[in-house]
Amino acid sequence: MNTRHVIELSPSGKTFEAGDELLLDAMLANGLSVPFSCRRGACGSCKVVVAEGAYRAKQLAPDAPVPCYPLAANEMLLCQSHACGDMRLEIPGWSLDTPALVVEAQVVSKRALSPDIIELVVMPDRPLAVRAGQYLKFRLVDGDSRCFSIANLPAEDDGRLVFQIRRVSGGLFSETLLGGLEAGDLLQLEGPFGACTWQDNDNAPVVLFATGTGYAGIKPILLTAFTRDVDVTLYWSGGQPADFYDRAFLDQSVIDHPRFHWHPVLASQGRVQEVALSHGHDWEAAQVYACGNGAMISQVRTECLHAGLPGHRFVAEAFVPSGRSSAGTTPKALHPILEKVGPRYSLDGMLAARDQSIRALAAIASRLQVGMTTGEALDMAADQLQAMGASHTWHPTYIRFGDDTVRPPREGIDRQRRLRATDIVVVDLGPVWDGYEGDYGDTFVFGDAPLHLACRTALHEVFDETRDAWLKGLTGRELYDFAEQSAVAKGWRLARNLAGHRLADFPHALFESKVLADLEIPPSEMAWVLEIQLCHPTEPVGGFFEDMLMLQA
Repeated sequence: MNTRHVIELSPSGKTFEAGDELLLDAMLANGLSVPFSCRRGACGSCKVVVAEGAYRAKQLAPDAPVPCYPLAANEMLLCQSHACGDMRLEIPGWSLDTPALVVEAQVVSKRALSPDIIELVVMPDRPLAVRAGQYLKFRLVDGDSRCFSIANLPAEDDGRLVFQIRRVSGGLFSETLLGGLEAGDLLQLEGPFGACTWQDNDNAPVVLFATGTGYAGIKPILLTAFTRDVDVTLYWSGGQPADFYDRAFLDQSVIDHPRFHWHPVLASQGRVQEVALSHGHDWEAAQVYACGNGAMISQVRTECLHAGLPGHRFVAEAFVPSGRSSAGTTPKALHPILEKVGPRYSLDGMLAARDQSIRALAAIASRLQVGMTTGEALDMAADQLQAMGASHTWHPTYIRFGDDTVRPPREGIDRQRRLRATDIVVVDLGPVWDGYEGDYGDTFVFGDAPLHLACRTALHEVFDETRDAWLKGLTGRELYDFAEQSAVAKGWRLARNLAGHRLADFPHALFESKVLADLEIPPSEMAWVLEIQLCHPTEPVGGFFEDMLMLQA
């Protein structure tokens, strides 16, 4: 007789029944959207806290690999565990009620901040989990939308959302619809979106750049910096004095926060980065945020990096006109079966996850030190991802030194292998950010060994050529045939066991897990990851690079 046990999920209070089956299978059978990925006990996506009750581990075959995800004494993996009785479980950082992307909000107030800037305050019908620096889409009746930064910290303002909106001549929303809004009117909002969010970086001095109403996206980051008691400097560019519409607040903040300084920069005074670079900031230690027009962001990034700013410490959000996706294009419709996604999927969410993953990879690579072991590097990477806000990793973090770079991800490695002064390193991340899967990996060279440098060069050439072939309409299978030929032509071997995969709102495994190299249709943009692993034909030297297939990568 199959005894049934009652499993309660805290804090939601939801329950389901489980018998002899694995707890993960029982949850999925009950329609519960639990996070999971590998089902092998390797990734940790299905980790839960056992608040009450007993369980037993899955019986493994004698030759099966031992699950490698580290667990605390009160934790278990759903994919590796059976209930022995009634239980109460907690899933840290995850809600079984999929957050709705679209909420209804009521207009609270509207007032002019300057001749052409309107402050709009709304109250959503449910609390939104907003990270400082994110934005929302205002949905319009014709299916179009407009994106506006959230200019406050809603959690500290009774849930209210504040927007600072510039009137644009001929603008459908800002000049036509906004003018007719009154207190009590209802709006539909979608989001939040955006990866230009607060980064915890050990009390690093913060430098902020804004143009026009880009200040709205910067202000929540400034408010967060005040709570951290760090040195913070704001450079705000405008065409005329009236453009600095929040001057009274900023001037008072200089008094209230002695470590804060701000500089209004009129166009006649030069570019904001020129002013900032003349002030002697310690760019090597700084954390920089920029929000505004694309030209300013590009110039600030170039000149700050040249002055010594580490690449992963530059975070930006460029304005996108008319509410279009940050991708700048409208991808073709996803295949309803092979490319099925969840209810939260959006292009903006995927782009934000990609951006954050790229920054995380750069941060982790910058902390690799000669002499550290692979195990120490993995622990460091886990700490970095957690500090940057990753709720899960949908696949394990892979870091491989030297000879281990030719091994496939599922093959064991030497955790005691030490990074040498002349070495090649692969870092592969699979974090989950705000419910979206990020996936990014790259290869780094320590020293100047010619073979290591040649590997990295060939790796990126093969990736770029294969992505260009994708633009011609090749199927997934044809892409990997092409990549194999490209690798051989450069004197390297393509590891076909790394064959690309889906990417979506987490967990995509609920919908489809087909690998890219087996796909018989042309893969859609922003739904698949192209993985390229090269190995030398005779030497233990390998490299890896992966990124989401998109038109402008």
